[in-house]
Amino acid sequence: MSPAAPTLGGVVFDTAALTAWAHRVAYVQSVVWATADAGHTIVVPATALAAARALIPPGRLDILSVLLDLPNTVIQPLDRPASDHLGDTLADRPDADALIPAGHATLEAVSRDWPCLTDRPDTLRKLDPRVQTDKLP
Repeated sequence: MSPAAPTLGGVVFDTAALTAWAHRVAYVQSVVWATADAGHTIVVPATALAAARALIPPGRLDILSVLLDLPNTVIQPLDRPASDHLGDTLADRPDADALIPAGHATLEAVSRDWPCLTDRPDTLRKLDPRVQTDKLP
């Protein structure tokens, strides 16, 4: 019997997870290094990255860069099909503009069937009940 092929896996980081990484929250560091050790992928939605960069103090942006420069980190742009889907998901919501990073993270997590590391799992589940979440402590 031959060994099973490794499964492709990973985690999606939302704005809170990126911000927590920059503040060296131990749980987030554990997720990053365990994901890297397993050879899995960390997906960073570009919209969440932009929001996190706006929230992270300038003196901590170098810490964020460490995560972004890891070989297993992928920054996922918001392309036309994804923006169409996200726009449909957020349609008729008065807070749609504030939910773009959360919606993008949710979309990426659901499309891969991977968990999203977040501090607001309820918000993500309201956007798509299929999303798997890993709640920040």
